[in-house]
Parts: sequence; structure tokens; C-alpha cells
Amino acid sequence: MSSFAHLNLVYQSFVAEPYTPNIGATLHGLDLSLPLSELVQTELKAALARYEVIFFRDQVLTPAQQVAFTRSFGQVNEVKAFFPRVESQPEIEIVESTAERPAANNNWHSDITWQANPPIGTSLYAQVIPDSGGDTVWASMTTAYEGLPTDFKAYLETLSAMHTWEVTGWTEYLLRQDATGEQLQAARAKYPPVTHPVVRVHPITGKKILYVNPTFTTHIHGLPRPQSDALLAQLFGLITAPEVQARFCWQPNSVAVWDNRSTQHYAVADFYPQHRKLHRVTFTADQTF
Repeated sequence: MSSFAHLNLVYQSFVAEPYTPNIGATLHGLDLSLPLSELVQTELKAALARYEVIFFRDQVLTPAQQVAFTRSFGQVNEVKAFFPRVESQPEIEIVESTAERPAANNNWHSDITWQANPPIGTSLYAQVIPDSGGDTVWASMTTAYEGLPTDFKAYLETLSAMHTWEVTGWTEYLLRQDATGEQLQAARAKYPPVTHPVVRVHPITGKKILYVNPTFTTHIHGLPRPQSDALLAQLFGLITAPEVQARFCWQPNSVAVWDNRSTQHYAVADFYPQHRKLHRVTFTADQTF
């Protein structure tokens, strides 16, 4: 029997309804506001690894209850990013867009792959939802990899790539905060570019994952820039196939939890000037892979 056979068992604690054939499931039968037993937490982690993103509807949670639930999946610490936080629960970031501040995250990415040990996942809880629009889309990088030709997969497994935050808007943001450039230099010193294998192995499922993303991956080591750009463009294009995607329509009191190792996500910015607000909790492990 495979050492990963537990991922395919019928769960005792809830019913998992597949969201698409390749990624995602809606879980029924749990009240996330209540303390969760060790069995429930074990099954939740197995379901997340198997389906890569899991959804819950009609969950009424306080900030403290969201944090407690998220701890089922990994370590939860006070966030250190630039998003505002819930004052009573500093582990929660407020992801909010309004007519006055139409912030968007409409680009494909895995969170913080520019660190050597990126987060392993995130929970997102709906607070204010537009009348229409504002969906989030996830892509399975497991499915994207599995669809490639055998020889091409073998070649990709020999490659590594550089990831950095400096190709995003953070560089301009830090310069606006401090025109002397001292904040930017400090950030560069604290978070230099990192290298990750182009193909990684998920520590729970044992499946191989395509581990490059358009937001943070800049180039393939050992290739001339034109060849690197062409190869990355080809790999980034795999994310756009509907067959690897799950598009989630938010409703009030919806919760989504995703595996940051095996997925990328995209926040659809089609709802302005409507108001959209979610609470986000990131979870980590001592070793991501």
C-alpha cells in the first residue's frame, strides 16, 4: 500500500465534495467555530494536501476562531507584511478593496516564494462581498506538471530558478516610504533573491509540483536570458488552462484554505467600485519542503 493511501480514504469527520475533477473540494459537516479534535485536524490536513484548496460555506467565525481553526494546518504567527491587521488578532491581515482604495492582487502567484522557506498555506474568510465579481481562482501546479511530456518533465527536474520580490511593486513602495533608499537597501539585505528547484516534491502527497510563478520567478539558472524567458513564458502559460483551475465565487461567511506549495492563485479584479473585504491568516512549517 502506498504511504500516501490515507489521502484517498473516506473522511470520518466531514464529506468532501470535489469542486472540479483536478483541484478543489467543498467540505460539508463541520462548524469551524468549535474546537476541532485531533482526528478532524488530521483529516483536514489530508484533504488539503489531496485537493489543494478546500472551501467551506456558512461559517460564522470571530477573528480568534479563524486563527484557532487555521492552526489545524500549521504554525500561525503575527504577520509581518504591509497589510493592515485586525487589532485584537494581529495574526490576521485585512485584504480590502474599496472605491477609494481599489487595491488588486490580480496576478498569478504563490505567496512569498522569494523566501527560502515560504508559507505552506493560507486561510481566507469573507467579510464583505461584492454583489457580483471578486472571485478567486486557484491553479493546480501538480496537474500542470502531470500533463507535460515525459522527456520535458525530466529536463525540468534538472533546472533551478531565481525568485525575488524586487520585480514586484514593493521596490517602488519602499522608495515612496523612504526616498533616501535606506528602507529598500535594508529589505534587499534582509531578503536577497533565493533559488528553488523548478520541480519540487510535495512532502505529504509525494507528487511533483511545477514551482515557478510569474510574479516572483525571474529566470532559469544556466540558460541565456532569451531561452530562460521563453521557457518561463511556456510554463507560466500552463496556469491559464481552465482544466487546472478552480474559480471560487465568494459568499458571506465563506472560507477558503489553500496549499501554497501546490497551487497558485489570482484575485479577479472585476468588481470596482464595489467593496470587498477578507481576513487572511497565513500558516507555516519549520520546513516547507
